[in-house]
Amino acid sequence: MKIALAQINPIVGDIDGNTRKIISLIKNTKADILVFPELSITGYSPQDLMLRKNFIEENMNAMKKVIKSTTNKVAVVGFIEKVYENIYNSAAIIRNQQIMEIHHKICLPNYAIFDEKRWFNPGSQATIFEFGGKRIGVSICEDIWFPETTKRQKDKGAELIINISASPYSKGKIEAIENVLMKRWEESKIPIVYVNQVGAQDGIVYYGHSMYFKDGKAIKNCRSFEEEILVVDVK
Repeated sequence: MKIALAQINPIVGDIDGNTRKIISLIKNTKADILVFPELSITGYSPQDLMLRKNFIEENMNAMKKVIKSTTNKVAVVGFIEKVYENIYNSAAIIRNQQIMEIHHKICLPNYAIFDEKRWFNPGSQATIFEFGGKRIGVSICEDIWFPETTKRQKDKGAELIINISASPYSKGKIEAIENVLMKRWEESKIPIVYVNQVGAQDGIVYYGHSMYFKDGKAIKNCRSFEEEILVVDVK
């Protein structure tokens, strides 16, 4: 199957612009699965924008537009989901205009520039979906930095992991994520599709460097610090 790593630059708060970009790529990219970064509809991280009346509702309405664009394709898209009074950093897995699964981020960072525990409830399910004869696990950013989520997905039969991220740059960060993916590979022997955003928001720079990681190495990777759509053939 062909998977498109959509390494884009979502703008925080620009729900309409981000959604138009996502829909355009879904319609015009030749791939079976398109994977977008963490919170790609709202941009990362919306923080106090989430206090604005209707902001979360607008993001969920935007997701409905994305869902309608997925004829004969699968898309993994980051957004905010509200379930009753609980708010989750989420990844929707969409196929043929229907949501197959929604993954709620399990490991919420709460250090340095991150304060996700202030805004989000943690998820609990190690999400799996089936496509093209494969069982595929989906996780969000910090979920891949620790072994538990990937292990649980392997136990459920995962043959591929998709991780969507909004991971900021710092000295040594690119080497650090490659080491993390190496650890997950050594533990599980499962290939990983890692999609990180690029751009800068509020003084935070995102490095991209999205990659297809298999056999203990990056088979293909996007350029760092630039938007790029990279299609990889996953067998």
